[in-house]
Amino acid sequence: MAEDDAAREVLEDARRLAEAGEWAKLVALVAGLHPADLAELVLDLNEEQRKTLLDHLPTDIVGQLFEFAEDDELRDLIRGVGIEDLPAVLGEVEDDVAADVIQQLEPEEQAETLAALDRGEEVAELMAYGDESAGGIMTRGFVALNEGITVQQAIDYLRVLRPPADRAYYLYVIDPEKRLQGTVSIRDLIVSAPRTTLAELTQRDIHAVNTGTDQEEAARLLQRYNLPAVPVVDEDGRLEGVLTADDLIDVLQEEATEDMYRMAGVGVKETPFSPVLESARRRVPWLGFNMVWAFLGAGIISLFQDTLDKAAFIAIFMPMIAGQAGNAGIQTATIVVRSMALGEVEASDTLRILRKEWALGFLKGTIFGGILAVVAWVWQGNVTLGFVAGGALFLNMIIASTAGVVIPITLNKFGIDPATIAGVFDTMLTDLMGFLIYLGLATIFISQLT
Repeated sequence: MAEDDAAREVLEDARRLAEAGEWAKLVALVAGLHPADLAELVLDLNEEQRKTLLDHLPTDIVGQLFEFAEDDELRDLIRGVGIEDLPAVLGEVEDDVAADVIQQLEPEEQAETLAALDRGEEVAELMAYGDESAGGIMTRGFVALNEGITVQQAIDYLRVLRPPADRAYYLYVIDPEKRLQGTVSIRDLIVSAPRTTLAELTQRDIHAVNTGTDQEEAARLLQRYNLPAVPVVDEDGRLEGVLTADDLIDVLQEEATEDMYRMAGVGVKETPFSPVLESARRRVPWLGFNMVWAFLGAGIISLFQDTLDKAAFIAIFMPMIAGQAGNAGIQTATIVVRSMALGEVEASDTLRILRKEWALGFLKGTIFGGILAVVAWVWQGNVTLGFVAGGALFLNMIIASTAGVVIPITLNKFGIDPATIAGVFDTMLTDLMGFLIYLGLATIFISQLT
């Protein structure tokens, strides 16, 4: 906490120096900041201040800022650096970061920047992969050793190479054709006889993904086996790159955020500071879709107009019957969607999940239906009303449990992202069925309600 407070104080001082135009003092102040904190400061400045500060910072530090900026923030940094100076900055970052930055440029600017980069061909290869594929986010920052060399040769090579600490947790072993054979640990190199070949030490039980593998699937693999990194191979098994834990954690966070936004009918890229018209464009269609379902609900209610005319007081419990079941359905749907995203649930598991949710729905329906029955009976002094209201909520809870399982799995089977509309469908179904069951029962027992 103290460190956070100190960082905030530095950022506040830095903003004051930027306002005063004291750039030399500002650079000296922020020199020790973590790149993530410095990126926050740079992006918080206005465009003119940002450009001036970036001009005063060393190129390698500016390059680190790109590693800690979100996709929608990269354009601000690019404008601050300037297209002319961008190749020099990208020369200080990993190929995958450079690829992400260059993809934000116009086609002509992309070609110019790639041509000016020493590693332009390597970066262009990464850009050729899909944005959400393992190949598109992998880094070429890895250590690969030929299986035919000895332990002593490997140690001598590492002493010359001096790889950064974040690249040395896995030493990948390849054959003469660059095909991935497995891994060898630093510990094994230290404790083994100098003339032992790497082929004798290689751990061949390795989890790798293809360049075309979806990034979310790769992230689940890393999470499942608690790996620090995942190697990426081409169709022939040749080692092409590595997916690091920090990159894949970002993927999981992004996917979780997307699912949450989609279930709420909000734009995936939206933030609290998005322009009004942009937010409206993303939200209004979903609200319109909901309004159509609301009209259907109104239509169902209108079918029972005579019942409501005879016993208007029964309308008191309609929102509770629909809303309580809707919330229960959202709970079930959220758990199922998340489990599907993590690969824990398949279509073949539907019946097993339904049996569990039916039992849970029976329990919740009994508890809350019973409470509503007693409240309706005592409040209105009519035992039949208690039976109708409690029974309707009980049945709607069972429907909610069913819908929360069946809707996401069915949508996924037809290739539709269940996170997008499963919650909407579930809520609307429980609303419609709640009205239909409650008012239908009330119509049947209307003589005992009036």
